[in-house]
Amino acid sequence: MIFAEREALDLVAVTTVGRRGAVRARAAASLLGLAGHRGVETCIGAEAPLLRKASHFNWFGHEERCVADAPLAPISEEPAAERIVRAAREHPGLEVVAIGPMTNLARAIALDPELPNRLGGVTIMGGHIREVRVGSFECPAGIDYNLCSDPEATLAVLGAGCVTTLVPADVTLRVWLRDADVAALRGGSDLQRELARQVDIWKPVQHRIFTALGGDLASDNAAFLHDPLSVLALVDASSLVFEELRVVPTLEGGVLRTLEAPAGTGLGARMRVATGVTPARAGAAIAERLCCL
Repeated sequence: MIFAEREALDLVAVTTVGRRGAVRARAAASLLGLAGHRGVETCIGAEAPLLRKASHFNWFGHEERCVADAPLAPISEEPAAERIVRAAREHPGLEVVAIGPMTNLARAIALDPELPNRLGGVTIMGGHIREVRVGSFECPAGIDYNLCSDPEATLAVLGAGCVTTLVPADVTLRVWLRDADVAALRGGSDLQRELARQVDIWKPVQHRIFTALGGDLASDNAAFLHDPLSVLALVDASSLVFEELRVVPTLEGGVLRTLEAPAGTGLGARMRVATGVTPARAGAAIAERLCCL
């Protein structure tokens, strides 16, 4: 999605977060190389939560298959948190798109307490605000991997005073790439074919995860568009409904919750939150951009 928005977005760097960071870095660097962004470096980030066991970070087992057969863009030795701090100093108004656990960003804020004031904003794919559904199944709290896998880091980030946009599971689980969209990618450029290959790997994993939870997925649901929808929110929010809410991040039974504070109480951190989406319009907007790569 970022590659498709060359005029609107200038990709500064990529950071990984999660177990086996070197594998994640190669996967990211191979896509950068395949897309011709060989001047953009990838930095390896946290491989375990701040205070919890590394097992809180998912490892599904297919990740090494997502390293594309392409020359790698640079993989830096600079740790992710330090790279975020440096990028914010070198690029005033930097936007951070956080599509994983908050560990790197929490560490960056610890390194530079002024970071929230240096950033233009942080767009976070995460949160469970009102109602999260997979088909007819209403998901319980804790479905949100990005914020729940390192809750202490999330509390640090959401309480740091960044200008924050949340694109929560409430909306991302309503938008998906269809099998027909993947078929269109399969007949396109090298990068599009690689995306199609990786979605083909991911689809059975996704269906297994959500059906095990009790959800029912459409048969043509090739991939929920959690992260692309977060990027779309930066460049074209016309398919999304946003509200200015106050959100109280808290731990309830050890599970991270993002609770909407009642209007007028003054409680919580002010955030721009996606609370509604037109699924067909959002899905089409993302598919159209991917087909232009």
